[in-house]
Amino acid sequence: MPTTTSLRWIADGENVTAQLESLGHEVDLVYAEDDVPTQVEQVQAMVDAGVDALVIGAIDGTALKGVLAEAGAADIPVISYDRLIRDSADIDYYATFDNARVGVQQATSLLEGLGAVDANGEDTDQDGPFAVELFAGSPDDNNATVFYEGAMSVLQPYLDEGVLVVPSGETDFAAIATQGWSGDTAAERMQTLMPAYADLRLDGILSPYDGISLALLGVTAEAGYGTSAQPYPVVPGQDAEVPSVKSIIAGEQHSTIYKDTRQLAEVAVSMVDALLRGEEPETNDVTSYDNGVMVVPSYLLAPQVVTAENYQPVLVESGYYSEEELR
Repeated sequence: MPTTTSLRWIADGENVTAQLESLGHEVDLVYAEDDVPTQVEQVQAMVDAGVDALVIGAIDGTALKGVLAEAGAADIPVISYDRLIRDSADIDYYATFDNARVGVQQATSLLEGLGAVDANGEDTDQDGPFAVELFAGSPDDNNATVFYEGAMSVLQPYLDEGVLVVPSGETDFAAIATQGWSGDTAAERMQTLMPAYADLRLDGILSPYDGISLALLGVTAEAGYGTSAQPYPVVPGQDAEVPSVKSIIAGEQHSTIYKDTRQLAEVAVSMVDALLRGEEPETNDVTSYDNGVMVVPSYLLAPQVVTAENYQPVLVESGYYSEEELR
């Protein structure tokens, strides 16, 4: 797994481990703390130890090609977990969420919060213009590009029509990407953008991840947002992390995208178990995820938008979080 700095990856590691162990498998769980050479070394050590299968949440989707070639030569099956591993023919399956839909949901939630679309995603004929800024995820994570493309498929018509305006002019992925999904890095960029809003309200921010969302809200709070006279800009997020869910309940962050890591773990575990039993894992997408060398057979799970209105049934009643955790 890539890091323990994000709560969701801790949950992923715990869920995969518990479910594999429940089937009688021995599990070696390691985190690379967002350091690519460390992750390469960790995978290399597992290959050298002769593991029966690898489940990898990659930090840099292109950096594992060499060590995975060794895994392939040793007939060690590899499951790419949530983040697509690129430029390697030695990937057997991909377990993830419908990442393009995540981007669509984030953008639609932003528009809904602005009032440009209604709760059903239908145009409200609001002319705006709404001033927004755009943030994307880490350029070394294939998911970040997919999220961005999904979001822009929704936002671009509103930008073209002038309903949305981006005062910074920064809309290309390269300009808005956030290395390492770092909230601090995103906050630094947001601070450089805030002078443009001295006499202009910032209506919304497209944010790809909860840790970034909270950092951006912090910058806007320093600029005087978050009061009854100057409410926070509309900011979506992703991963339904506890601090962001609390922020949503408090009326600060607008929304997040919930991805049930229990279900993702279940998919990855079922893939591993099937492979170790000599069976073919279940997939539901064999066309979408070209990693530059091959189209990787995938199983895509459905993400869900969480707001202050529906967090109770989606997160609490499902058992994902307890009421106490969200207080």
